[in-house]
Amino acid sequence: MKFDVGIMNNQPVPAIVRQVKLAESLGFDTAWITDSHLVCRELWVTLTACVLGTSRIRVGPGVTVPHTRHFSVTASAIATLHDLAGDRLVLGIGTGGSSAETMGLSVQRAARTATLETMVQGIRSLVTKGTVRFDSGVEGRIAWLDEPRPVPIYVAGSGPKMLRAAGRLGDGVIMYAGTAPEILRAGLGHVAEGARERGRKLADLDVVLWTPTAVGRDRVVARDHVRGRVASAMRHPLPVELSPEDQAAVRRLRDAYDSYEHATAASRHRELVPDRFVDLIALAGTPEEVLGQVRRVMEVPAVSRIIILPQVPGTGFSEREATLKLFAEEVIARVG
Repeated sequence: MKFDVGIMNNQPVPAIVRQVKLAESLGFDTAWITDSHLVCRELWVTLTACVLGTSRIRVGPGVTVPHTRHFSVTASAIATLHDLAGDRLVLGIGTGGSSAETMGLSVQRAARTATLETMVQGIRSLVTKGTVRFDSGVEGRIAWLDEPRPVPIYVAGSGPKMLRAAGRLGDGVIMYAGTAPEILRAGLGHVAEGARERGRKLADLDVVLWTPTAVGRDRVVARDHVRGRVASAMRHPLPVELSPEDQAAVRRLRDAYDSYEHATAASRHRELVPDRFVDLIALAGTPEEVLGQVRRVMEVPAVSRIIILPQVPGTGFSEREATLKLFAEEVIARVG
């Protein structure tokens, strides 16, 4: 099992760079930077600074979306960053949540598999010196590209439809569907179905979990810290049927969710998250509890890496650096 870190870049860029450098020193494999332009700092500026401040850790968007940039812009951006990062790049692509909602778009409306497919195939072609046909009918290419610069593309999904698309389209899959083994196995079934549509097996894909995480000495504070991220996850469909009681709780969360508090530790909507959802979705609690939760994920061998997504800091909550250190020292170091 490999461990990555996801960072919501709502803090100043130098702070994010320090956190990525810390993650590198602690042995994390990849740093995924979020792309929510009205809630967080600008993605590609932040990524460039992170690349320049590190030497080993892989970096990339986690995840960039089709409705805020044309895919040709994203292709040129990742190909340009290759000048600085070389083979240390990954590219996470998804339908997004807060980036859509802060623009007045619903998550459901943004979640179109055809749009995602156009984005993935277009970027893959452009960064390898290919051409694409735009909606205008014009054929385009990256004129300055001197040689192919392929980058691993990870497609994100939560519900059955998007997980099948991710299995069909991606070099890797980012599952945003919880940590409970029964949910993971159900989700992997959809990923495998998508992979078969392209003549591949599940084992051909790098399957990654996008996991809200809070670890601390105080169990109650840690679980409260992660609730905002759990609320965000529960806006998306899951690969399993929830009970009527849980479906009602999800509706309340969706109605109350404030996307402008997407990167706020003390978000008001977090108060609507029941403990059961924390147990289903997150790695949260004391180091001993989180170690047990990681071992539970490891019962599902198709999952090859976990992206821990620490909630942003805030009054009364731990700093992201403290979470990274505690997770590395008392979870990763003992998980083997």
